[in-house]
Amino acid sequence: MFTRFHFFQVFVFILLALLGFGLFHTQVLRGHYFRELGQRNRIRLIPLEAPRGRVFDQKERLLAANRPSYNVVAVPEDVTPEVYPRLAKLLDIPEKEVRRRMSAGREYPFAPAVIKEDIPRELAFRLEEKKPELPGVAIRVEGIRYYPYGEIASHVIGYIGTVNRVEYDVLDHDRFGVNSKIGRAGIEKAFDDFLRGWRGGQQIEVDARGQMVQVLSDRKPEPGSDITLTLDLEFQKKIMAMIEGKHASIVVLDLETEGLLAMASAPAYDPNIFVSPATSEQRLQVLKDSSSPMLDRGINAAYPPGSVFKLVTALAALDLGKITPETRFYCKGSFQLSPKAKVARCWLHEGHGSLNLYEALERSCNVYFWNLAKRLTPDEIAHYAHELGLGEPLKLEISRMAPGLIPDSSWKKARFKQPWYQGETLNMAIGQGYMLVTPFEILRLTSIIAKNGRVVEPHLVVRDPRMMHEAPHVAIQEHNLNAIRRAMLQVVESDYGTGQLARVDFDKLAGKTGTAQAPPEKAHSWMTGFFPYKDPKIAFVVFVEHGGSGGITSARLVKQMLEAWKDLHAAPAA
Repeated sequence: MFTRFHFFQVFVFILLALLGFGLFHTQVLRGHYFRELGQRNRIRLIPLEAPRGRVFDQKERLLAANRPSYNVVAVPEDVTPEVYPRLAKLLDIPEKEVRRRMSAGREYPFAPAVIKEDIPRELAFRLEEKKPELPGVAIRVEGIRYYPYGEIASHVIGYIGTVNRVEYDVLDHDRFGVNSKIGRAGIEKAFDDFLRGWRGGQQIEVDARGQMVQVLSDRKPEPGSDITLTLDLEFQKKIMAMIEGKHASIVVLDLETEGLLAMASAPAYDPNIFVSPATSEQRLQVLKDSSSPMLDRGINAAYPPGSVFKLVTALAALDLGKITPETRFYCKGSFQLSPKAKVARCWLHEGHGSLNLYEALERSCNVYFWNLAKRLTPDEIAHYAHELGLGEPLKLEISRMAPGLIPDSSWKKARFKQPWYQGETLNMAIGQGYMLVTPFEILRLTSIIAKNGRVVEPHLVVRDPRMMHEAPHVAIQEHNLNAIRRAMLQVVESDYGTGQLARVDFDKLAGKTGTAQAPPEKAHSWMTGFFPYKDPKIAFVVFVEHGGSGGITSARLVKQMLEAWKDLHAAPAA
């Protein structure tokens, strides 16, 4: 008879069988898995980010460096429930946010999650003191990017930011972790692979409380490489001070090395605000600012060139044999293309009288260039604009610069399904109408003229002189370029010249002013040129958005810029 005792024996036997099977499954069938899990719980991998390469100016002054950052990290597997409210109170962030950051994606199990970056040193010391109350929490000191001069060269240097998840999934994990920084703009972006080093790491053994017992292996990070720029920091600082409060750009090129000595755009931004999460409000303000401080007006904004384009119109007419430098036209202050056409006015209402080409450029006479426009087609003018670099792609390390717009008859037909009218050629001849150029394109145009037709390739990173190659020559006759240079000299040095406010007393300057209409707002102000007239050392462009007269606003800035350049770059007296 099956008694209760027998039933109890069977029940105990079944329990023992289940227990035995469980032990067999755990220790034999899944033993390898649990041994590996235990090993991972005891052995931790600590990634170590590589210091980012530094950026220097031409005189080895630091433009981008690294400083220590105190970061709060935690291993969620080691954190006990009471840690969350304690840590939230100490860091002054909501407990919900602490939990969210704890559960954020990580590279591997037991990897530390970053709770807060770049905390004050005093707070880091307080957290270290309270470490017994915060199991699983630690302070890690890492390098963080630092830009000692803030806005001074922000558009050139750029900034860095944390990789997002999509980027992390496709990037090389030997070099990028989930919290790694990557270049987002400027030199930081263009040379990210060069500036970035190789991550290292430590393999450590921990006890049951997650405290380190010993370092099992250690691979040192490999720092990134340094970069030296052609910029002169002190010159850049002086130029940024000149355009403070304006919407403006000044770019200065060393004609011998073709390196950029200064590349200033205002308003600017402080790249430091993109490094630390604590500056999120400042970042938002910059991104929403209607004055567009993140826009480099020198290379990424296009405007009508106004009268600086008369250099192109003059070269086209000379090189095609339509005129000689001595060809004269009479300016009575107005111009009419035909009896039924609208009367166009020169900027000098009483007129300039009889002028040759030198005098016309010197005084920036619109009537003279309207007469040239009658002898030229838009396609001829556009051809010479492209020959001089306008509307052509330009390589620069920090940007893929979209070229400006140089219209011609084909462009208008494709864009508007309309033919080109001669009245539009009048506008084109004086740099108005559909035409748009960047200040950088005007700098290249001026540099070609200054170098007697040699094509220039401006750059920002110092190059080995042995790598320089013989530059090609534009298809323009040199005696015509000589005529334009002489006219540019008169623009500044003549008592009738529109650029005489830029004149300096220590050498001769060649230039061209421009006042580009931008209705209904104030005109844009331009001046470009090279210095000194004989044996030019630098070429430059000055642009002030809605700055008014080029012969006043920009010319005055040119004078200040040349005085600063002389103070910093002139050879010392013997």
